[in-house]
Amino acid sequence: MRDHTTGLPRAVTAVMEGYANRPALGERARESVTDAATGRTELRLLQHYTTVTYTELWERAGAVAAEWAADAERPVGEGDFVAVYGFTSVDYTVLDLACLRAGAVSVPLPYSSSLDKLKPIVAESAPRVLATTIESIDNAVELALSAPSRPRLVVFDFHPEADEERERFEAARVRLADAGDTAVEALSAVITRGRTLPTPVTPEAAEGNPTRLLTYTSGSTGAPKGAIYTDSMVQSLWAGWFAPKDDASPVTMGYLPMSHIAGRASLYMTLVQGGTVYFTGLSDMSTLFDDMREARPTQLLLVPRICDMLLQEYQSRSARRAGEFADPDAADKAVKAELREEFVGGRVRDVLCGSAPIAAELKRFVESCLKLTLRDVFGSTETGPILIDGRVERPPVIEYKLADVPELGYYTSDVPHPRGELLIRAETITPGYYKRPDVTASVFDTDGFYHTGDIMAETAPDHLVYLDRRNNVLKLAQGEFVTVSHLETTFATSPLIRQIYVHGNSERAHLLAVIVPTEDALAQVGGVKELKSLLAASLQEIARYAELEPYEIPRDFLVETEPFSTANGLLSEVRKNLRPSLRDRYGDQLETLYEELVSGREKALRALGAAGPDQPVFEAIRAAASALLGCPASELRPTARFTDLGVDSLSALSFSQLLRDAFAVEVPVGVLLSAGNDLQAVADHIEAARAGAAGRPSSASVHGADAAEVRADELTLEKFLDVTALGSARPRSGVVPHTVLLTGANGYLGRFMCLDWLERLSATGGRLICVIRGRDDADARRRLDAALDSGDQQLLSRYQELADRHLEVLAGDISAERLGLEEDTWKRLAMDVDAVFHPAALVNHVLPYEQLFGPNVVGTAELIRLALTGKVKPFTYLSTVAVAGGLDPARLDESADIREASSLRALTDGYASGYATSKWAGEVLLRRAHELYDSPSPFCAPT
Repeated sequence: MRDHTTGLPRAVTAVMEGYANRPALGERARESVTDAATGRTELRLLQHYTTVTYTELWERAGAVAAEWAADAERPVGEGDFVAVYGFTSVDYTVLDLACLRAGAVSVPLPYSSSLDKLKPIVAESAPRVLATTIESIDNAVELALSAPSRPRLVVFDFHPEADEERERFEAARVRLADAGDTAVEALSAVITRGRTLPTPVTPEAAEGNPTRLLTYTSGSTGAPKGAIYTDSMVQSLWAGWFAPKDDASPVTMGYLPMSHIAGRASLYMTLVQGGTVYFTGLSDMSTLFDDMREARPTQLLLVPRICDMLLQEYQSRSARRAGEFADPDAADKAVKAELREEFVGGRVRDVLCGSAPIAAELKRFVESCLKLTLRDVFGSTETGPILIDGRVERPPVIEYKLADVPELGYYTSDVPHPRGELLIRAETITPGYYKRPDVTASVFDTDGFYHTGDIMAETAPDHLVYLDRRNNVLKLAQGEFVTVSHLETTFATSPLIRQIYVHGNSERAHLLAVIVPTEDALAQVGGVKELKSLLAASLQEIARYAELEPYEIPRDFLVETEPFSTANGLLSEVRKNLRPSLRDRYGDQLETLYEELVSGREKALRALGAAGPDQPVFEAIRAAASALLGCPASELRPTARFTDLGVDSLSALSFSQLLRDAFAVEVPVGVLLSAGNDLQAVADHIEAARAGAAGRPSSASVHGADAAEVRADELTLEKFLDVTALGSARPRSGVVPHTVLLTGANGYLGRFMCLDWLERLSATGGRLICVIRGRDDADARRRLDAALDSGDQQLLSRYQELADRHLEVLAGDISAERLGLEEDTWKRLAMDVDAVFHPAALVNHVLPYEQLFGPNVVGTAELIRLALTGKVKPFTYLSTVAVAGGLDPARLDESADIREASSLRALTDGYASGYATSKWAGEVLLRRAHELYDSPSPFCAPT
């Protein structure tokens, strides 16, 4: 088959003759059943399959090709087009092979597409024959009558013994006759007549590599385009895109449509190995798992939606059988064993997934359920296979490269891995789109590389990691990018969510969604309000597990009880969300929901402001959070943390300003975003301020309210500390530190510093003390452990070994008095700590200086107080090169005094201006401490 000199027709002939009497295709048996009351006859599926051999299949295809060639009015021969409209089946395969035997170009129509999308395809391809299933005959008549080529209509998968099917066939005949066209016949009649005609001669290898197939894209992002497949490309498709796992002839399931290249590849690769394809019983795939149980496939080509269905069945069965097992692991094993036997037939030895990226957690589930390694195949209609398990397939890929996508922030210069759009040259790549020279030119660069539209990261030569589709990335109003397909895949792992469509645009700061709940979710509640609460909690739980950013969580959603399907035009044939159709269906409702959220928020916030500063604090905070976040106030408990509610830094800034206006109290963003603070802690902060408790230093108290610029001489230690209490500090001893205090140990750089100090202190029996935000010491330790768990088990084991002997973790807040620690603990640290290392900061390039003042300036001042209490301790401070922005490089060196080099800074809303100024202020304070108390204070300013 890989020898292209023989030609595609002769190569396929050799396959069919070589496997002559083997079963090639199987379909569910049916029986006629007559209703005694109505007298009408319909078909019922039976619990077994009937098969046709390779010889029978090839003979039927030859008969059809012979009959087409002999048609006096619409003969079909070399280079003519045949459109096939319907779901994959035995008859469909006969028609496809008939095109091959006749030398015709097969045009599989996306059977789930609307007439508006199909009519241009039929007009563009001008088929001589339009073959349709009886299921799609009404639309096919519309297509035939609207097509300039007025194709002959051939009906397949037609059972005249079923009353409804026969009536639909006759209605189509009458309608075509009324329009002056009588060309409609059943495929069975075409085969019968063709058997009386001479068998077509198998042609030699074609010259010029002619077109054999037009595969139209699903239109999930716009109008369908016909990708050209030449003779050699289709032969490569038959030869197989990837190596089989073993030499045994496979048994596979035919459920993917032939208009999708994955379905066609699966069929061809099974036949070329002498295997058998068993087709699913119904086009809506509602019988798929019943079909698998009967067919007992040995190889499965899955798509993510089928993996989702398997996961949801696992979740449902696990819930039903939970009471049977005391041990959760035993329950897990029992349910998965049941699924292996009952759902997929019990003898699968090879499993692949294609058509769309699969979420990592979903892949792990499928592998654990089937006890097999899932091979992840990545490619497209236009390119064929590109990656298997993240590795570039050579062949067919000849060469690849990444290209910058600046509007989405992807660059080949990115670290640690280059990122960008994948461009490739490959043996299996389409030469272009049929009759679309402009579109073809737009997807190929000047060197012949095809723009795949896929964003990739190159982790090593020939190793790529899929990030998203270029056109599946949304930019929200605050500038954050979200990959909606990734979010949809992630949220669909919820046992309560059957399907989800995530919606957003650049005019809005947050996402919305449409959710189709599972049957289990519907059974748990009595109304829509309760259902929304249940689904909202599930979204939050999934987001925490997947470590999503707050802005990636839909702020609100519509509940839809009608599933997205191919029938209602919301899913493509391979069960991908059709985003244009979903946007058309739900766009107006979602925009109304946006408007309702805005108006509801404005109303609630006006009420909050009108109530004045004497209103109950916690109730006011809960009402404000409900208004800003779009969640019911009843769900906001005192222990809820803002970071768990989808609050990002910009939302926190709005909330901070709102509370300041309502209570005349400063509530810094750092207080809201602290991992150790919940709603009640924020309320306590406001209550304490209202009761007259001593306030902490603020930007206003140090620089003046509404300052437009800040001066170094305003940053004096007296404004932060009781300097009279620092005069008794003992001079530093100069010995090697035995006890080290480290901030920010769970941050990016802090993790490495933590490991480094643990190693160094292990040699001397010393101790590392880390101050980390948390509800208590145990929670703070859990946060640090999670930060060090990077997936490297050897590294994690070493950390745990060192931590058990040399680590102490304290829950604290560096911007709070005494670092948020108890008095006794503070005194102990003042006496025991030998050196302070301070990489911690609230790193945010959007927040203004006044909001970063608490964590970054007051926090540094509080650590200076610790460094100068009891004994003078060396203090290492992590700054940023942003401090040097706009300054004369000649004035900056290791010995430069920042107070002289940068004595005044303007407060602007420029990018990272607030952050740079807050780190500058920390440097100024440390300079003063060094000058007054001889505190050694090295600076480090990384890029």
